[in-house]
This record gives sequence, structure tokens and C-alpha cells, in this order.
Amino acid sequence: MQTLRTVSLLVMVLCLLTGCLSDKERERLMKEQYPSYPELIKRAIAGGYVTRGMTYDQVYLALGPAYCKTPTHYQGKKVETWMYPPDEGMPCSRARSRIYFENGQVIGWESPQSRLSDNQ
Repeated sequence: MQTLRTVSLLVMVLCLLTGCLSDKERERLMKEQYPSYPELIKRAIAGGYVTRGMTYDQVYLALGPAYCKTPTHYQGKKVETWMYPPDEGMPCSRARSRIYFENGQVIGWESPQSRLSDNQ
């Protein structure tokens, strides 16, 4: 019985620290922002991929919260980098996908996955 109680408490804490809070933000953005997005952006969000020119909120809606966000350099520019799921362990150094933002918009990425698109 004690184990079940401990596991339940752990699940509730994890939910509060991760997904549950994200869901409320996602719901808010979908209601307030999504209707005004261009069709290309709406398709990208619905398809779960990123395209150049997307904003932070749009990438968040398409891919969810980044594992890590950090300032870096990309193609000689100072940018903010969002990193998505790690291969294993150490998410910030082993991110599978990296999305680069300049002035709040996607300017490029590195990813072996098809969740990112050059269509625009």
C-alpha cells in the first residue's frame, strides 16, 4: 500500500512539473494564436514538424517543450537553440534535433528526423 501511495505521489509531481503545465499553455496558444496563423504554419503544427520562419510558440505547438534551450552560434550568428529528445541520457549534449532561432524565428536546424521541413 505504501508503494502504491509513493508511486501515485511521484506521478502527480511529474505531471505538475512537465506535461500538465505544458498542456494548459498549449491549450491557451491553440485558442488565442493558432486561428491567426498562415495555412503553412497550421499544417506544420498539425503535422508535428518545423519550417523556417516559425516562432517560439509555433515550434512549441508543433514539437512540444524543448529538453534544453541555450544560446549558441549557428552559421556565424548568435542564436537561441532548442534541443529535442536525446538519444539517451544527457539531453543537452546529445540532442537528436536542434532548432536554431534568430530574433524569435526559426532560421535552421540539424536533425536526422523528418519532423523538420524545408517546405515554405
